[in-house]
Amino acid sequence: MSGDSALGIPPVLGTLQNPNMTWTNMLRQHWADLEVKDGFAILDEVRSVKSSTELARMRKAAAITAEGFWAGVHAIAPGKTQRQVEGAVLDACFQAGSDGPSIWPWVRSGPYALQNTLFEPFVDYHNLDRKMMAGEVVRLDLGCDFQMYKGDFGRTIPVSGHFDEGQSETMELLNGAYLAGVNMMRPGGTSKDVFTATLAYIEQHQTGLKTAIAKAAAADALKQKGFALHGLGVDMAEGAPKSFQAGNVLCYEPLLTSGNQAFFVEDTFLITPAGHDVLNPALPYSPRDIERAMSDVKAK
Repeated sequence: MSGDSALGIPPVLGTLQNPNMTWTNMLRQHWADLEVKDGFAILDEVRSVKSSTELARMRKAAAITAEGFWAGVHAIAPGKTQRQVEGAVLDACFQAGSDGPSIWPWVRSGPYALQNTLFEPFVDYHNLDRKMMAGEVVRLDLGCDFQMYKGDFGRTIPVSGHFDEGQSETMELLNGAYLAGVNMMRPGGTSKDVFTATLAYIEQHQTGLKTAIAKAAAADALKQKGFALHGLGVDMAEGAPKSFQAGNVLCYEPLLTSGNQAFFVEDTFLITPAGHDVLNPALPYSPRDIERAMSDVKAK
């Protein structure tokens, strides 16, 4: 979604990183009756449907981002800092031909992956020096540019290489809810349709959950009205259209939280006449497949 609030950026941090308010105030000092309007809606409409040339660049950006993703997976281990993993991600992206990060890699471990802590690095220089601990999970969320176009996707990764029982059940709940929402990504669909399907899945499966972590995650999710769903292109957070149409490129990234743990998943989707395609290279979803992929990557 366009704008700071759509990405969940706290107001203070949004002001720090958004110079528009300062610029507007300066103009009004000279022209008190000046009317300033938000141009995002116009930009979003113009950018909404991607051309074949744009899609080719976005597929390349996604392929480059995947190189960074797997480099990050390889670097994650107990005792490593978030910053060390970020360095591995960036190096791999540049080696693969990236122009630079679409957004600074989010390698957020343990409680640092919670929604209210994600943006703390903007005001805390040492935030990213945190050492990852065995038993924690990591939000590995990143994107790399190619010829101005962005990549954006990620997964939840276990620091020690394995999820515990509660983490596994929560991941399975997240994946089922996520894919239920993704199934609504088709021409004529809406963000509300996606959120409704995701939350309906959680509600339907809530009573069958066995672990305290998964139960708490489900209860928290059902208090939410929606999750982050935004467009992608030359901007990292283009607006999601009111009604999906073929040619839209969208990222969906629900987050389930339980205590001091957060569980995240995200892909980049292209809306097609028949429904949708995943624009990024295939990544594992299930806890077992993520564990297996981690083992394979670290064995190389």
